[in-house]
Amino acid sequence: MKKILLLIAVLCTVQIANAQRVFALHGVRIEGNLEAFEKVEAELNAKVAQDAVNKGEILYWSLSKIQKLNQIDNPNEYNYVFAQWANNIDELLSAKAAWWNNAAKVLTPAELEQRKALMAQYKWTKDANNIFVAEGEAYNPGEATYVQFNFGKPANVSGFIAENKALWKPFFEKNMGKMNMKIWGVARRLTFPTMETSHNTIMSWDAFGSLEDLMKYRIGLNIPGYNEVIQKSKMATYMPDGFSYAPILKILKTTTPKK
Repeated sequence: MKKILLLIAVLCTVQIANAQRVFALHGVRIEGNLEAFEKVEAELNAKVAQDAVNKGEILYWSLSKIQKLNQIDNPNEYNYVFAQWANNIDELLSAKAAWWNNAAKVLTPAELEQRKALMAQYKWTKDANNIFVAEGEAYNPGEATYVQFNFGKPANVSGFIAENKALWKPFFEKNMGKMNMKIWGVARRLTFPTMETSHNTIMSWDAFGSLEDLMKYRIGLNIPGYNEVIQKSKMATYMPDGFSYAPILKILKTTTPKK
C-alpha cells in the first residue's frame, strides 16, 4: 500500500463531488512463503488498518486472494488485491490514509519483530494501484466470502453507468437475498498508469456468501423479472465486447465498521 499516495496525487486535478465514495485497488504479486504474507497482512497489518478505521481515518480495508480455479499460476499475474475505501476524495488523499505508517504505535514490540521475520520470507515482485469512484452500490446483510471483479471498457461509459444505476441496481436490491449476494457495485476508473488506450475504464463487483453461489450466478439467473430486465438492457450497445476480465477472489480479511 505504500505507493498509493504517490499514485493518487494525480487526482488533485480531478473534479469529484465530495459526497462520492472512492476506493483504491492495489494488486500485488507475492512470491515465496504465501502463508507468511497472509499472516503479516491478515493478522498484523490488519490491526493497524482497523485502528485507522476506528479513528475515522479510512472507511474500509480488505485483503483478497485471486482464485486460480484451474490450478495454473501465471507468474506475470497478480495473486492478491488490497482494497481501501474512503468517504470522499479528500479523505483518500489525506496523509492519514497511509495508516501503515502507524504500525509502531499499534503493534507490540513482539508483533513488530514477528512481522519483520515473516516479511523476510517473501517478496513483492509486481504491484499496481488504481483509483475508482463508486457510482452505485447495494448491500444485503451477511458476510461476503467471495467476490467477482468485472473490468471493461464500454463504448459509452456514461450509458453503462446510467443503466447500472437505473436498471440493474434496483433489480439486485430486490433479489440479492434469493442469490445469497451480499454486495453489488459499479464504479468508474480515475487513474491510468500509462498513455495506452486499451485500459479498462469501469468495473463492477458481485460478492456472495459462498463460492457455490457465485458460480451459480455465473451460470445464469433464474429469477422472476430477470428476462424483463434483459429486454430493457442496452448493454449490447454500451459494451458490445462484454467484460474483458472477471477474476474471482476469496476475501481473506476485512475491517469492521467504525465503532
